[in-house]
Amino acid sequence: MIGDNGYITAQGKDSTENKSAFVFKDCDVIGSGNIYLGRPWRCHSTVLFYGSNFSSAVVPQGWSIWNCHGHENEITYAEHGCYGPGANTSKRVPWMKTLSLQTVSRMSSLSFINRKGWIERQP
Repeated sequence: MIGDNGYITAQGKDSTENKSAFVFKDCDVIGSGNIYLGRPWRCHSTVLFYGSNFSSAVVPQGWSIWNCHGHENEITYAEHGCYGPGANTSKRVPWMKTLSLQTVSRMSSLSFINRKGWIERQP
């Protein structure tokens, strides 16, 4: 839960060659203020929300370009199968991406998330 105004994500990568991403699956996004799903930390940011419940705290535009004006085509912000009062995408930023089901499945798979074996290295 996030209060006031804020951003849930600030993912960043220096180039499109970097295949990292933030992936949120089956989440509840709730809050008491105005919440953006994300903004880029660097101008090649990639974030996916999948099958998540968005409260009305999610702002209609959903995403912010922050300091990356002119790099909208290099940013991948996507939502797939989300629901709830904040999930209406009709007023989302025009540069939000629509991913294929195959891409969503790949990005939400354990093999993508655990690509470098970091899960096994946790204490």
